[in-house]
Amino acid sequence: MENRLKASLESKNVRASNFELLRIFAMFIIVAHHFSSHSGFKFATDAITVNRLWVQFIQLGGKVGVNIFVLISGYFLIKAERIKTNKIVKLWGQIFFYSIVFFTVFTAAGIREFSWDKLKLSVLPIIFSRWWFASTYFVFYLFVPFLNKFLKSLGKNEYVRFLILMFVCWCIVPTLTKNSFQGNKLLWFVFIYSFAGYLRLFDYKFQKDLKHYVLINFLLVVLTFAVVIVLDVLGTKIPLFASNATFLYDYNRLPVVLIALFTFIIFSKLDIGSKRFINVLSSAMFGVYLIHDHPYVRPFLWKTVFKNRTYAKSNMLIPHSLFAIVTVFVGCTLIELIRIYAIEKRCTKVTNKLANLIDNIKERVCSAKLFNR
Repeated sequence: MENRLKASLESKNVRASNFELLRIFAMFIIVAHHFSSHSGFKFATDAITVNRLWVQFIQLGGKVGVNIFVLISGYFLIKAERIKTNKIVKLWGQIFFYSIVFFTVFTAAGIREFSWDKLKLSVLPIIFSRWWFASTYFVFYLFVPFLNKFLKSLGKNEYVRFLILMFVCWCIVPTLTKNSFQGNKLLWFVFIYSFAGYLRLFDYKFQKDLKHYVLINFLLVVLTFAVVIVLDVLGTKIPLFASNATFLYDYNRLPVVLIALFTFIIFSKLDIGSKRFINVLSSAMFGVYLIHDHPYVRPFLWKTVFKNRTYAKSNMLIPHSLFAIVTVFVGCTLIELIRIYAIEKRCTKVTNKLANLIDNIKERVCSAKLFNR
């Protein structure tokens, strides 16, 4: 399996489907998280119910999924000398496309009122963070070549010290104190990316068998959720505990980091070769995020279409949640695949021309006398 994985990583035409399957899994649990966090559920803090616990449980997947996506990026991009401009253009185009389309559709349908400020936000979605992850990742992506050069210049011991410093400052301290300690999402991406890069650059081996890591991850999930239940119980008497029941669920909290890491390890040890169907589905995952978590689409889906909040006290909440999550996931996947094959692939020549134009401008600027004094 190790040899096959290495071969797939080195090949330009073959993508290891275990990691593509991991992308699909990560996006699915992110959708589940959004069902939980964006539906407007309000449960009484003086009672423990199955519905309340279920909504809290599926909320765990959101930040785990975010960390998984950045881990995958670090593992595959760490050896890149440069990022192709056409990939940056495609990423920008994808974000811009959905921002403008949803603004136009919702405004034309009368669901949202038109305003010049909202148009400004939609025309410049990355600058104004219409999707926090998309904006953070896009900016981070621009700095990847420079970050790679820095990371690859470090010796193994220096690299470890660098990781430990970031880990203590932006994971341990926030976990123990809830204080960001001068951290932010972009710096967190740097840490997670760097950690995955370390695994790849120094060919770190996870020697235990798959069952070992599955068991550890299962226990991590159980213990993390057990903390939520304990805080819920205490919260029936002291509301402060109830309001902080899921404080361990943030992207930089230790349990979430460990769950993401062990999930990554589990999928890295799967030997499924390269499956075209999985790889095609995986290519749509970022689009799934952009579609269902657009600021206009988000409340429309969870509150208007599925009316999730009305199921808060219903015995049908769990089956309803599964139906809604799967429906949104599948529907958004299909929409994104249609966009890829009907629009993106047909615009490849335009994308490449724009990328070449940007490269030419960049070369002229860099060769100007101002930068050669």
